[in-house]
Amino acid sequence: MEGRAGKTESREKTETQTTRERIVGTALRLFSEKGYGAVSVRDIAGAVGIRESSLYYHFKNKQDIFDTIVACCFERAEAYFRACGLPFAQGDDVSMYQDAGPERLEELLFSTFGYFFEDPWNVRFRRLLVVNQYENERAEEIYRSLYRDYPLAFQSRLFAGLMERGEFRKTDPDTAALEFYGPVFLLLHTCDGLEEAKEPLRNHIRQFAGLYRIFREEETR
Repeated sequence: MEGRAGKTESREKTETQTTRERIVGTALRLFSEKGYGAVSVRDIAGAVGIRESSLYYHFKNKQDIFDTIVACCFERAEAYFRACGLPFAQGDDVSMYQDAGPERLEELLFSTFGYFFEDPWNVRFRRLLVVNQYENERAEEIYRSLYRDYPLAFQSRLFAGLMERGEFRKTDPDTAALEFYGPVFLLLHTCDGLEEAKEPLRNHIRQFAGLYRIFREEETR
């Protein structure tokens, strides 16, 4: 009897997690297509195929669903970057960029930006933030942090390190970060995917490296 009860409890837990994930995925799609304010809890429940009262078993309200989407997207991004051995948070090791030759640097940057161009969840999450930043303070805060403040701070720190090591020409690292990230931001928001952005992104990386990087003699042979 105890074994059967345990199996039933396990199955119910799995079904609960699956329903919760469906709610989150459906809400992300609706928020990104229609906007946070235009979507109700009833709309989400209807799209998932459950009663509105059932949705409240999993989430307190619509804001709770939004906050869960944010947490899930950050978790997915961190999992990708960790799996690829790429830095994700402030203080992570960035030596793989500092020690990379031109071809390896290009490869690393494509791996980094490829996630933001290609991952379906991230693409929808970015659209959600863009659409809702003017009506939702939380969305505006996350959008500015994720797509402006964090990448600029990370790249400024990276370039400052390269300058100290004598691998980049001495200049203002904050300005260098703006010069590098501006075109990337534009491509990220106007291209349908990495394939469309790949050629202009590659040209931009090479031109930027040509302007700033001091290549070792063996790298130029």
